[in-house]
Amino acid sequence: MSVWYVPALLAAVCMAGHYLMLRAAAGRVGDALGALCIEATAAAGILVFLLLRPGTEAPPTAQGVIWACASGLFISGVTTLVFTALRLGGPVSATGPMVFAGGVALAALFAPLLFGEAFTARRALGVCLGIASLVVLATERS
Repeated sequence: MSVWYVPALLAAVCMAGHYLMLRAAAGRVGDALGALCIEATAAAGILVFLLLRPGTEAPPTAQGVIWACASGLFISGVTTLVFTALRLGGPVSATGPMVFAGGVALAALFAPLLFGEAFTARRALGVCLGIASLVVLATERS
């Protein structure tokens, strides 16, 4: 097992908890305020992580900070729009995978163009399977 698998799997567990807690909050708080609560709490949690693990971070570059902030703008859009989708009745079992796996599929398609990553037959198959699973989940009838 590659060394990155463990943090990736733990991140998946955190993502599942995120979607479940977000679903519980949707409709009980405004979409933008709920997103702000999530992002502010996330920032506080990351600050605690930084304080508990001093010296473990790579030295920042200006370009790295700019790209990280740009990513934050996208994630604020994600959070607000997921609140909206859930408040409008999207089931967490379809909304969460649609957002997360849809984003992963799009990133897998664009990463070769932007970062020179290989686009192999295996990656193409994974993207197709991911999109197929999204269609199955998104079109489920109650």
